[in-house]
Amino acid sequence: MEPRTLQAVEQIFSAAPAKGRVETLNYFLVSDDENVAEWLDSFLSSRQEARIIVPFSISELDAAKGDNWFVRNRLNQKFFGRDLFNYSLPLVEDTYFFGRQSTVMEYYDSIRRSENKAIFGLRKTGKTSLLFKIKRLCESEKVAAVFYVDCKQPHIRKARWFELLEDLAAEISQKLNALTASNYTERHASRSFVDLIKSCKDAGHRISIMFDEIEYISFISPRDKHWRDDYIELWQTLWSSQSQFKCLSFIIAGVNPSVVESDLVDGVQNPLFGIVPHKYLTGFSQEESRMMLRKLGKRMGMAFEFDACNYIRDWYGGHPLLIRQACSTLNSFMAENMDHPFKVDVQSFEGLKSRIDQELTFYSNHAISEIREFYPDEYYLFELLATGRELEFKELSRESAFISHLCSYQLIRKSEYGYEVNIPVIAQRVALDSMKKDGRELLYPLIDIPNRNSWLQRRIEEISTDFGVLERLISQGAKSCKLFGANSFPEGVRLHESKVVRDKDSFSVFINTLNRCFVESVEKYGVDLGNKQYFWNDVKAAYESLWPVLHRIKVYRNDVDHLHLNNATTKNFFEFLDSDFEGKQFSQISEPYFLLQQRLLDRLLLALQREIESAS
Repeated sequence: MEPRTLQAVEQIFSAAPAKGRVETLNYFLVSDDENVAEWLDSFLSSRQEARIIVPFSISELDAAKGDNWFVRNRLNQKFFGRDLFNYSLPLVEDTYFFGRQSTVMEYYDSIRRSENKAIFGLRKTGKTSLLFKIKRLCESEKVAAVFYVDCKQPHIRKARWFELLEDLAAEISQKLNALTASNYTERHASRSFVDLIKSCKDAGHRISIMFDEIEYISFISPRDKHWRDDYIELWQTLWSSQSQFKCLSFIIAGVNPSVVESDLVDGVQNPLFGIVPHKYLTGFSQEESRMMLRKLGKRMGMAFEFDACNYIRDWYGGHPLLIRQACSTLNSFMAENMDHPFKVDVQSFEGLKSRIDQELTFYSNHAISEIREFYPDEYYLFELLATGRELEFKELSRESAFISHLCSYQLIRKSEYGYEVNIPVIAQRVALDSMKKDGRELLYPLIDIPNRNSWLQRRIEEISTDFGVLERLISQGAKSCKLFGANSFPEGVRLHESKVVRDKDSFSVFINTLNRCFVESVEKYGVDLGNKQYFWNDVKAAYESLWPVLHRIKVYRNDVDHLHLNNATTKNFFEFLDSDFEGKQFSQISEPYFLLQQRLLDRLLLALQREIESAS
C-alpha cells in the first residue's frame, strides 16, 4: 500500500460520474496487501479529516467466507470506534464541511467580480473553515489566485505595514510567476506593490487576499500598538491598488465589524469604511444542525431523534464547535452504559447536559475570548446579562451598536421585555469567570458595604418615582385596572426611612413595609371594589411584569411573619428562595437577608420600567 492509492480514490470522487452522486464520507478499500488495515491506521493517524475507510485484504475475505459476522464486525470497528464529532481545527477539506452553501456562493461570486467582502462572528463559528472552502472553490474553478493571511501569527502581526506588503508581494510573485520590485522600504513599498498588481492585471490574473483575524493588524489591536498607524498605511495602499486595477479583492474575517464601520481612525478617514459589505456568520440553522448530527451520528452508531437535534441546536445557539464537542462528550458518556448503536433523544441529552457543559468549559471560554480582549465594553454588557444584572444591562444598553453586535453574534436575542441570553453554556462560563474574578460567593454581585446606604436611598427614590409615572399612565387610560385607587401607595414616608438590612429582624421590618406599600394597598383597593380576588386575578392579568414581584414580596413577608402557608405558597417560597440564592442553602450565604433586600428592590424597579414601557 502507498498513499497514491488514496489519492486515486480522491480523484475518482472529484470527477464524473462519481462527483455529486456517491456517498463520500466513507468507502470500502480492498487490497492485495495483507497488512492494509495496519498501514491505513498508521497513515490516517495524523489526518483527522480523512474519510472513514473500511479496509479488507483479499486473503482475509477469502478466509472469512463462512463467517457471516466478519464484515459487520469490521464495520463496527471502523465506524463506531471513531469519534467524528471531536474535531476542533478549521476544516481544510470538504469531507466534514456542512451547511453555509449560500454564503460560500455569495463570497465566491464577489471574488469572481473582484469585489470586497467581510465576515464576522464569534470564534469557532467556522469562519476560517468557510474561507478555506471558498479558497478551494475559487482555485478549482480557476477564477482567482487566493492568498490566505492569518493575522494573529506573530510574523504577521509584528511586521510593519511595508514588511507585510513585501511578504505578500513575494508570495504573489512566486505563485503567479510575476516580476516584483525589491524596494519595499517604508517610502517605496506602496509604489512597488501597486506596480506588482498592475503587472498581474496585464497578465490576466485575478487576485483575492483573505485577511483572517483582522483585529490583530488593526487600530484596535491591544498587543501590537504600531498597527494603530500602520493600519492606515497598509489599507491606503491596498485600496489604491484595487481602485486602479480591477483585478484585486479582499475578504476580511474577524469578530466584530468595527474595522469597517468606523469612519475615522485618529482623525484620518478609514480606508475600509464604506467599501466592504459584511455579514455575520451565525450558528447553524436547525436544518443544518440536523444534517450534521444525523450524518455524522449515523456513522458513529448514534441515532439522533428530530426533537433532540433541535434541542441541542437551541441550547448551544447553533454554534458548530460547541455542538460537535457536546455530541462527542455525549457519545463518550452514553457509551459508558450501553453499546453502539443507540438512540439519542431529548431525555438522554437532558440527563447528561450539566456534565457535558462542564466538559465544554474550555470551548465556551474560547468562543468569547476575543470579545473579552478586543471589545471589553460589549463583553461587560454580556456579563451583566449573564450574571442576572438585567437592571444595569437595561440602563447601559442604550448604546445600540453594542447591542446590535451582541445580537449579531447570537449571544443574546430580543425578548418580550428586552433581551435574554441565547447561548446559555457561554453565559454560564462568563458568569462563573466574573464571580471568580471578584471573589464572590454568588453570580449576582452584592453592593459593597460602604455604598449600601446611598444605593438603598437611590433605589427607593427610583421606585417611588417610577410608581408615580406608572400611576399617571394608568390615570390616562393606559390600563383599565388601577393599583391603589384614587390615591398613591401608602406609607411612602416609612418606605423612604427603610434601613439597610443586616439580619432577620431588620429584614422583617423592611419586607413588612414593602408589603403594606405595594401589596396590602392593592388588596385593600380590591376589597373596596367588592372584589376579594382583585390582586390574584385582575392585577395578575393586567401587570405581567409587576405582579410576579409583588407576589414574591407577599410570599417572603408571610414566611418571615410565620403566617399560615398553604402547599402552593410553600412551594412558591422555596422556588423564590432557590432562585435568589442560586441553588445554595441559607447557611452557605454570608449575607442572605441583604441579598433578598437587594434582589427584591432590583426586581421591583426593573418590573416597573417594563410596565412603563408597555403602557407608554
